[in-house]
Amino acid sequence: MLEAYRPTGGMAPGNFLCQSLQEHQRGELGQLARLIGDRRLFVLDWRGDSWIPMFQFDADDLSCKPGPALVRAELAGLDSGWAVASWFARPNAQLEGRTPVDIVDVDLGAVVDAARRCATASELQRRVVAHA
Repeated sequence: MLEAYRPTGGMAPGNFLCQSLQEHQRGELGQLARLIGDRRLFVLDWRGDSWIPMFQFDADDLSCKPGPALVRAELAGLDSGWAVASWFARPNAQLEGRTPVDIVDVDLGAVVDAARRCATASELQRRVVAHA
């Protein structure tokens, strides 16, 4: 996962990000927790630490980008940070084999549409399993 996100800013441990947000006067732990709780950001829990893909933030001022949050909203059916992170990091046929993380800033509409189709496919799969 670290390699998948390296070209778009990498990943940061939550405690480091909290410190950086405070230095940029962008908030504190409570604000970061709210962004995660509101599902505007996603995190991966790994070995007792929370890791946050940095493509979700503006590199200059660490403000939360709206584009990734819009995509995340469409992926509401993916219930873990790992599932969301994997979706963003995998090549997507609907995006001509590109990864969502690589093009979310360039073609947000296409990534939102791919996420919406993913969510629809997941829901259809759940319905089929439920009726089997």
